[in-house]
Amino acid sequence: MSLNVLVQAEKSRILLLPIKDDRVVFEGYLRIKDTPSGPRPYKFLVKKDTERYLPPDDSVKLLRKARGIFVVDGDGPLEQRFVELLNAYQLKHRRVSVCQHCLGRRRVTLLGEDSVSYRGSRICYRCAVDEINREAEFRGIGRSGRRYLAGILARRRDLDEVMDLLNLQRIDPDLTRFDVIPASEEVASLSLDEIQIPAELRDHLKRRLSNLLPVQAMAVRRGLLEGRSLLVVSATATGKSLIGEIAGIRNLIEGRGKLLFLVPLVALANQKFEQLSGYSELGFRTSIKVGVSRIRLGRNFSLPTDLDADIIVGTYEGIDQVLRSGRSLGRIGTVVIDEVHMLEDPERGHRLAGMIARLRFVAPRAQFIYLSATVGNPAALAKRLGAELVEYEIRPVPIERHLIFTSPVDKLHLIRKLVGAGASVRSSTGYKGQTIIFTNSRKKCFSLAQSIPGAVAYHAGLQYHERKRIEELFAQGKINAVVTTSALAAGVDFPASQVIFETLAMGIEWLTVHEFNQMLGRAGRPGYHDRGLVYILAEPGRHYSGTESEDEVALRLLSSSVEDVSPNYEEQQQLEEVLANTAVARSMDELRELHRLTIGLDDLYRSLDLLRERDLVRGISPTRLGRVVAAHFLSPEQADLVVKGMEAGKSPLEISVDLEQFDALFLRAADQISFRIRMPVAQRVFQGSFFDLISSPDLLRLDRSIQEECLRFARDFMRCNCREAPYCGCVERAVSMRILEMRSEGKDPKEILDALSDDYGIYGYEGDLINYLDQIVRYLEAIESMARVLGRSEIAEEAARSKRRIEEGSAEG
Repeated sequence: MSLNVLVQAEKSRILLLPIKDDRVVFEGYLRIKDTPSGPRPYKFLVKKDTERYLPPDDSVKLLRKARGIFVVDGDGPLEQRFVELLNAYQLKHRRVSVCQHCLGRRRVTLLGEDSVSYRGSRICYRCAVDEINREAEFRGIGRSGRRYLAGILARRRDLDEVMDLLNLQRIDPDLTRFDVIPASEEVASLSLDEIQIPAELRDHLKRRLSNLLPVQAMAVRRGLLEGRSLLVVSATATGKSLIGEIAGIRNLIEGRGKLLFLVPLVALANQKFEQLSGYSELGFRTSIKVGVSRIRLGRNFSLPTDLDADIIVGTYEGIDQVLRSGRSLGRIGTVVIDEVHMLEDPERGHRLAGMIARLRFVAPRAQFIYLSATVGNPAALAKRLGAELVEYEIRPVPIERHLIFTSPVDKLHLIRKLVGAGASVRSSTGYKGQTIIFTNSRKKCFSLAQSIPGAVAYHAGLQYHERKRIEELFAQGKINAVVTTSALAAGVDFPASQVIFETLAMGIEWLTVHEFNQMLGRAGRPGYHDRGLVYILAEPGRHYSGTESEDEVALRLLSSSVEDVSPNYEEQQQLEEVLANTAVARSMDELRELHRLTIGLDDLYRSLDLLRERDLVRGISPTRLGRVVAAHFLSPEQADLVVKGMEAGKSPLEISVDLEQFDALFLRAADQISFRIRMPVAQRVFQGSFFDLISSPDLLRLDRSIQEECLRFARDFMRCNCREAPYCGCVERAVSMRILEMRSEGKDPKEILDALSDDYGIYGYEGDLINYLDQIVRYLEAIESMARVLGRSEIAEEAARSKRRIEEGSAEG
């Protein structure tokens, strides 16, 4: 076993650490004195379990036995005197660097290339990681976050930088950058002059572009212009939509039939309608089928809705309603279905699957173009849809993804800084940088927007004209940022240079990998920006659902691949689609074919048996009642509820409220109440904590005005005798009935919401309420039709009267 001695000069003494097999044998402290012959040992103290002094010359004996004497930086003058002592005894030494943190713990670690800079000196990587872990634990950062920070340290070898990042002292993009999704133009492009399209279409397109983008060129090479159906999977802003346009307008010009362009949201349909209306110069008429709101508010947005148009833009349900009710869409040449990954949506996926099958059935010769930004199993989905796969994995604009661990206190300042920095930069094409900020609630949309210069709130609760105005101002560069919920994720066209995730939650649920990728894909637009920037502001220790904290969720989302689209629909959803298929099929063979075409369905014969039991199907055809149920998008379970409501003597309004309640109401003073009682109270009125508060002694700790609002709410809406009260649903139904009563009395949505605010301290958004009233009108139509089929004319007439009152906001009629 070799013996080495590590030496460091301290202020008044010299530390000697004998080392055998990388272990410190004991601690020795040598004091030296000046003699005529030079510095010599004076006192030698040894610490090992106990302290004792040894003869001074024993220190020299120890040094002579050492195979190596290693001198580390210490007190300069004392170190120089010790070196003179070594020279006097002809003892050779060598300078080395060791980790000062290890040395403080009497552990010796020689520093090599992996050493880390920290506070003007060098320490070993292990000690640097220990420092990070201590700071991370203090901030609530989980294990995966600590590994991520250790990775930054391993790359940069500077602990000060990592600590500055954690303290948000300096936001260095080289530190925050998680990765870069590179741009690539590896796919050879095509000029418009190279592709075989009608001259008038080519001339029209040349005003927008001269060469196809890579994914568009790929689609042409895969048979776009030969009429092949395609599943196009490519990132947001790569030019997928134009693929559908080229196919659709070409087929129109060449006489193959009309173009259907289908999207999941009304906002997207309105936007696409405006774009496709530009083909009027080629002689084509465009209409929109989205289920226009039936609620009259004194504003009239008159848009063409006829089915004879050459181009029909619609939502999934808007077009499916035509199919379910047995009407004809005419000769169809092309069907474009945007956001086809919505097949996975738990609420609406089954209707998209059914609509696709019914369109494929009624238009077997049509060319289908399915578009999606992210699909985990594109080849399998393409096969299931009967389409060729066009998969373009590279973006035309690079995206930098940045991860920053932050806190609620620092987050707003950081967002302001990022938005301001983005707005101060112009791209090589002259476009100003703009930002989309995603958050998880509408209230936060407004509070953030009010706190950020040049920002506005945008969400589905706004009315159409409000959203339209914001879209126009953003396109003109007059807005620095929009703060939104998931409303923008599905593809509303905001050409933003950067995306900021204020949170990774949607409501109280963490984002899925698919949702996350959809949202970040809004950053960077070809022709507008040179790159896209994405900032994830993860809050360590923040929890919503499950055990994961937001820092762990961030790293999981950043590292995960996109999920497969492999839907598994619930029984009631499957029954709805089988019933809708019976409205289209004319024979058992046709029904089996429709069943085969519909993704996500199980046993056809079991579904038919269940529908027959409810008298919705007779043989393989829908009954009169079944046709009404299918046409009005009711599930068999909802149809049962309507029938039972009639039998129980409920009014049509009461039945419609049983079908759906208005739950988008929020507690105005939630934050103030939470602060006062030292317990969290949810913003949403019907989430339970508000009910608990009303029956709690904590109510007496609140301001008198809030107490009175809560007590009025309890008096007016919490009067049922159900065993589960107030969690039985009666409160929600009572509030919804009061809203409908106020509408029937002539109040407009704003007046209704103002009354709720004044009386009970709760608030909502006009857009949400208009949508709810519109849905109630549709339920009343369904109830009216079902009542006529069932011979309940008095109920049908009452439903018709209630429908007019809700539509018009009048007690007349």
